[in-house]
Amino acid sequence: MAQAMAGHRVIVFIQENKTTDFYFPTMAAWGAVVANHGNLLSAPPNFDQPHDRNAWVHFAMGDYPALAAQIDNDTVIPYYSWLAKQFVFSDHHFGSGSNSTPGHMLAIGGQMPTLRNPPFTGAHPVWDIPSIFSVAESAGVSWAAFPDQSGYPTKFYKTLSEAPGTANVHPPKDFIPMAKAGELPQICYVWSPSGYDEHPPMVSNPDYVTHGQNLVHDRIQAVIDGGGWEQTTFILTWDDWGGYADSVPTPDIETVPDAIHPGGFQAIGGSRIPLLMFGGMVSQRIDPEWHSHASIPKTIIDLLGLPAMGVPRVDTAPSLAHLIDPSLSRPVPPAPGATITQPAPPKPTPKPVAPQPWPGPLGVAMPALVTRDGSVLAAPTDGLVRPHPPKAPKG
Repeated sequence: MAQAMAGHRVIVFIQENKTTDFYFPTMAAWGAVVANHGNLLSAPPNFDQPHDRNAWVHFAMGDYPALAAQIDNDTVIPYYSWLAKQFVFSDHHFGSGSNSTPGHMLAIGGQMPTLRNPPFTGAHPVWDIPSIFSVAESAGVSWAAFPDQSGYPTKFYKTLSEAPGTANVHPPKDFIPMAKAGELPQICYVWSPSGYDEHPPMVSNPDYVTHGQNLVHDRIQAVIDGGGWEQTTFILTWDDWGGYADSVPTPDIETVPDAIHPGGFQAIGGSRIPLLMFGGMVSQRIDPEWHSHASIPKTIIDLLGLPAMGVPRVDTAPSLAHLIDPSLSRPVPPAPGATITQPAPPKPTPKPVAPQPWPGPLGVAMPALVTRDGSVLAAPTDGLVRPHPPKAPKG
């Protein structure tokens, strides 16, 4: 574990719907365990794919193909590609075997009380469960959440839906001015409004990925402009698999029952999801070890010296804090509008490093959730799984 650093800040950006093979195939030339099948797409698919619990279970069973597409990340997401090559690219990170809301909640507090998306508008459930924000609040560490324009996904947490927590929940537009003014707290989670979150569109929007990357780019530059580069660790990841194929199975850690698997079927890990870590003190390497979205709050706890969350999935999670080196002073990324020149890959191509085995038990039933008020909240079983897979994805 890295030594907790006074004045350090962690900013987490969570975008939408990507697998590691789909989004970063050219990282294979850097020694990452990523497939590169060639014929890389010069533009991302301009439509959404089935990616709920039903689709993921059938994909994991091998009877549903998902969309086996890959973008040319060096041209489609050049800023992200530059960050991946210059800092930390994690090629064995994963989320849950479902869709958006479970993935977001796993990254906030290491728990997911649902395996499906609650209503995005109108009445919705609110759960009294711990999060990285409640840990920070109890420790007197400053924090802020910047959900999307509807309050998603922080609106599902009781502590973020009522005073005093609501005072630290800001609309998306507030991030850049706060960053430029040097007013960001020590912990920030940042989401993007619809159209800028890289979620494939329901109605044609060919530039949806470009819009998302550009907003993240602008937000990072705002932190730099506010003098925050050196003392900030940034984490960029995506919420779930989005219905895209990935070639590396993840550890079968926790299971939940469904209609065709009454004894339980894999829910954690879900498919691999890219994770980038960067900042003024972040080293340059491929991180080969297994970790889930629960490792994000664990890493923050370690970097900032916070108390344990009391959620076993977080408190025992592999941490990424060791990838921070206070002796480093890493290069500032290109500013928006600047030409981005991709660094040449190393020669010879590094051999991929296999991860160590998952350090905990495998194939266990997902436990009940930890609540803040002591109430009983059973592990979710609401992920609808049908006997037959969904229709083949759009190509």
